[in-house]
Amino acid sequence: MANQNIEEWSVDQVADWLTGLGAPAAGYAAGLRARGLHGRKLLTLRCDDLEYLGVTVIGHQELILEAVEQLRDYSALVANSLTLNEPINTATYHLQQYELSRECVARLALRARVAAAALRSLCPSERRLHTQALADVARTVSAVKPLVCWLDRWSLFGGSGLAERRALLLKLSLEAATSAQRDRFAEQPARAVAAAAAAIASTADYIIQDVQDHMVLVPARVDSVTLQQGARPLGFRLAPPPAGRHLADIRFGSPAHRHPHIHDGDEILQVGDRVVVGWGGDAVMAECMRAAAAAPRGELTLSLRRRGARGAGAALATPTGRQARDWPRHMRRFPPPWEYNDLRSFK
Repeated sequence: MANQNIEEWSVDQVADWLTGLGAPAAGYAAGLRARGLHGRKLLTLRCDDLEYLGVTVIGHQELILEAVEQLRDYSALVANSLTLNEPINTATYHLQQYELSRECVARLALRARVAAAALRSLCPSERRLHTQALADVARTVSAVKPLVCWLDRWSLFGGSGLAERRALLLKLSLEAATSAQRDRFAEQPARAVAAAAAAIASTADYIIQDVQDHMVLVPARVDSVTLQQGARPLGFRLAPPPAGRHLADIRFGSPAHRHPHIHDGDEILQVGDRVVVGWGGDAVMAECMRAAAAAPRGELTLSLRRRGARGAGAALATPTGRQARDWPRHMRRFPPPWEYNDLRSFK
């Protein structure tokens, strides 16, 4: 499966991607195609650009901009791993290695801590929040969101006390955003925002410094899998919003269940050669059924971004670069955990 460079998308590919965002965004696909919205312009969209392009409804702007933000993250993976003269298997390997060094729970907690530390420096005596303070609130909430998503779908953190921290992060982010939006109608909004930011920074410090579970350092991984799907039901469903494209409730005996590299919580990035980043769950499920029905032998190829111990364990057991040369030969490659410790085979 070739990983696509979003910047090279044509206007038709952009319009095709917009149709997967739902009926509100799909209604603008033809107009944006006529105005020449290609991949490079798509990645730099802002709200004023959307108004110029004819998207004037604020709710529709938020829908498109949120999906574009997710697409930027995906584009960053591809842009840092693909070169024009690189074979696909090597590019996929570099994509995985870049993602391995890019994102883990501790790193996301550090981002949230830095954003919250800048926000808590607000002067509590100020009666109104300045524009920069509002921007800092938005930046802090944006930093907390991916951290909460990790903790929300990773059940391995249940015994680490992080379930309570996840709920606390949600509560504090909501308090900061509410106080900032109410502004003059709130009592001492600057003090309330600064207090919420200080609590967010303290919670992030706990995750970084005090959590003993080594899984906070286990990063994500991107894999490509192929299912012999045929005309059978998919055998899984996707988690409800805000997760969107994460596998859940894999049915026993289904092709997804029999595949050793597919687990609950994996995020679908591509279905075949079609990028589904930013799409809703129903659109992704429909695309999976369409791709399996259109394949000559009923094969369904998925690009998955996994955030669990099974996916990352094998990656961390495979050293790269100088570390690989320094290790003894018999230690340079270990079998992935699912090859010898997959409990699902005993059901």
